[in-house]
Amino acid sequence: MRTYIINLKRSVDRRIYMEGQCRKLPFLNVEYINAVDGRNMSPDERTAAFDEKEFEKRYSVKVRPGEIGCTLSHQKCYKKIVEERLPYALILEDISLSVDIKAALEKIGEMMQTDIPTVVLLSGWYWYGNITHLEGEYKLANVYDAFLTHSYVINLAAAKLLIETRPYITADDWYYIRHKGVKLQAVLPHLINQLWDGDLTTTVNVEPGRNKSLKWKLLNLPRLSTMKFLKFIGHFEEA
Repeated sequence: MRTYIINLKRSVDRRIYMEGQCRKLPFLNVEYINAVDGRNMSPDERTAAFDEKEFEKRYSVKVRPGEIGCTLSHQKCYKKIVEERLPYALILEDISLSVDIKAALEKIGEMMQTDIPTVVLLSGWYWYGNITHLEGEYKLANVYDAFLTHSYVINLAAAKLLIETRPYITADDWYYIRHKGVKLQAVLPHLINQLWDGDLTTTVNVEPGRNKSLKWKLLNLPRLSTMKFLKFIGHFEEA
């Protein structure tokens, strides 16, 4: 499976770590993508590449450099998929592997060869509805909303749909992506965790999370209510 690994060029230790992780996955055809470092972009470069005003309208906060860099890095992957006419590809950031993912990935690869724009998350932290069988112990969940971008499979149709001249979302705004026309699914239980602990924590977006503003919560009240209900009935997969 063609695989793009997003890695900051200066993070040599992280590259070495990821190479070690990939030795567990010899069936992957890996290419490293130099991550965009939003902190090193000038104001003019940011304005040309990213719509900060629309971001603020959507999230009711100002965008941070790490968020810009993360989104633009994933955009680079989508463009590579389209340029190379790949039927689908796996995108990884900083991951920690603990289970055998080969059989599940092979099954996902079969279902991704479709003209329907499709993304399958391999990560956790998602709210879901109906589920179907995928492979072995794993199921495939229809995702309502999700966060995190460290591991997912995306097909050509979805990559074409998600390329934007001046994006204005966070890379993990899967709610926006789903409403743009992407069939969003996830493996249950999830397959891959992000590298949060230890000496090598993730560096793709090193800025700490932040609480949503009251304005954002009020504007998204129906969405938040649905997420709360799904979690109440056990349809939430924690990371």
